[in-house]
Amino acid sequence: MPIDETGFAADYGDWALIAGGSDGLGAAFAEEIARRGVNLILVARRPGPLDIVAADLRARHKVEVRTLPLDLGAPDAAARLEEETRGLRLGLVVFNAGAESSGALFHDAPYETWRQLIDRNILFLTDALYRFGARFRAEQRGGLVVVGSEAAFGGGARGAMYTASKGYALNLCESLWAELRPHGVHVQTLLFKIADTPTLRSVLERKGIPIDATGAIAAEILARDTIVALPDGPIFNFDEDSPEDPLTSARRRRARVLGVSEQLESFYA
Repeated sequence: MPIDETGFAADYGDWALIAGGSDGLGAAFAEEIARRGVNLILVARRPGPLDIVAADLRARHKVEVRTLPLDLGAPDAAARLEEETRGLRLGLVVFNAGAESSGALFHDAPYETWRQLIDRNILFLTDALYRFGARFRAEQRGGLVVVGSEAAFGGGARGAMYTASKGYALNLCESLWAELRPHGVHVQTLLFKIADTPTLRSVLERKGIPIDATGAIAAEILARDTIVALPDGPIFNFDEDSPEDPLTSARRRRARVLGVSEQLESFYA
């Protein structure tokens, strides 16, 4: 069910919040949403890149853009976002934070490295989804987009904590999709193999690998297609190979989530 772009603001509200909105996929989502006439709150750690993106969007799309420099791994990050959006007709939140580019073996990095990843990828995400999901459920509308990764489908050496955190986010968001859809709230998790982002280019440059050799997808394409697929849920797997694969197929995963939900409802209710 594709989005009616002419009624996007009516469906999702006058404001959207993008956590991790200063470059890459976050900036691409900001572009797609601003193009539809929705005002933005962009959040990221560094104020400089935030201000550049905000000024560009204001000039080209004539929307209001606010910025909030914030470390999303801070214990009060989700509460700060909730306070920042209080009183606004907010209807869409995009969570685009959680990259991990070190490629370190689990025991070769200090635990503090993994604790910071857990704070950002799991604790912040859970807190923010709880706050904004409850808000949208009460209003009977809204959308939650989580930028995930196909790393969620399984673990591997040099990806222990990253794949684990993405698997956690995938399961949580599939469950929230089932719980919130009766209340008119859309939940969508974007999955993909590799995206052309500044973080990726920085890693490849250190290794002397050209971006063209990776098959990376442009961030603009991923953002656009995810917004179009937002009402469907629970996942949008850009690199889906087979509609019959129970692991990677959006259709098969949707059917499984619905089936499991019915079983749990019968058991607990």
